[in-house]
Amino acid sequence: MKKVAFYWMKNAVLLGSAALCLWCGAGKLQEWAQTQGEEALLFAAGIQAQESPSPQATPTASPDAQRVEELAYLLPDDGVVSLGQGLEEGAAATPDPSRDWAPVEETQISGGTQVGSFFVKDTTGSGTDLNAALQEEPSVRLKRDGSVEVLIYHTHTSEAYSQGYTGFYYTDMDTRTSDPQQSVVAAGEALKDALEAAGFGVVHDTTVNDTLYNGSYSRSWEVLQKNLEEYPTIQVTIDVHRDSMTTDSGVKYKPTVTINGRKAAQVMLLAGCDADGSWGDFPRWEENLRLDLRVQEKLQELFPGLARPMSFSNSKYNMNATPGSMLVEIGTEVNTVSEARYAGQLVGEALGEVLQSCT
Repeated sequence: MKKVAFYWMKNAVLLGSAALCLWCGAGKLQEWAQTQGEEALLFAAGIQAQESPSPQATPTASPDAQRVEELAYLLPDDGVVSLGQGLEEGAAATPDPSRDWAPVEETQISGGTQVGSFFVKDTTGSGTDLNAALQEEPSVRLKRDGSVEVLIYHTHTSEAYSQGYTGFYYTDMDTRTSDPQQSVVAAGEALKDALEAAGFGVVHDTTVNDTLYNGSYSRSWEVLQKNLEEYPTIQVTIDVHRDSMTTDSGVKYKPTVTINGRKAAQVMLLAGCDADGSWGDFPRWEENLRLDLRVQEKLQELFPGLARPMSFSNSKYNMNATPGSMLVEIGTEVNTVSEARYAGQLVGEALGEVLQSCT
């Protein structure tokens, strides 16, 4: 009887030890999976993830270089380069421990395919000769006679910016606002001021089109048509947005460049395409493209690094309204509003020079 009892006791101890090992192993596996993200899922499925080459990769990569590689994986071909984290004067250096937070990393985004002196990320598969398109004149012709020739509007009017850069953000932060001084409206106003200083008649429509996010483009299309009817001299329309870039681990990226000693949010021009006619109502996309390419070229000439690679995609986004329809993304939600305003001003100066050649 004692032998039987000892036998069962011995087995119970062995089973308990095995269970403890499995529990510890599962905890370590869970911890590893959380750090490895998508690659852990591929490993579990018996698939090895293919490594993406990084231009900064070295055999003895520093933590910053490793961060570059991580970001290049998340944003393929964008070639993000870390600038490090600086604090605005007066900003809190550490987060409130009672709130959930995650890091903000300041970056510059480059890469893509070279066209002239700048870069384009072409995802259309259309075979469009962008270098040839760059040599063609934009079709818009502005008079600068006091009439309204440029419309600025916002499909996502409430997209907000940060009031101060601290190197972190609270995960419950509100990324939208009804305050036009803290949203893309502020960047649009700076763009308007710069174009007016160049002698162009501009109307800035600040109608809120994203009270409900779904249907925003339908509502902004109505705003476009209302303004085109009221001001039939409009030839250029500019939809001003801001972007957002967050990794799976919660890091938000802040695309920033220093121009004339002052920080500006990086900007991205987006050009649509309908090479196969699938949209059905976008026959003048190539005219838009020619204007976008000229503006991208001018941005690179005047303010190197301000513009991210131009995005050329099979999209429309209400850019079928005029032969001079543009969409520009200014910064992300963790750029400061002052950086966004400055970027809007610089875009206006570059666009103004391009449009002056279209008179």
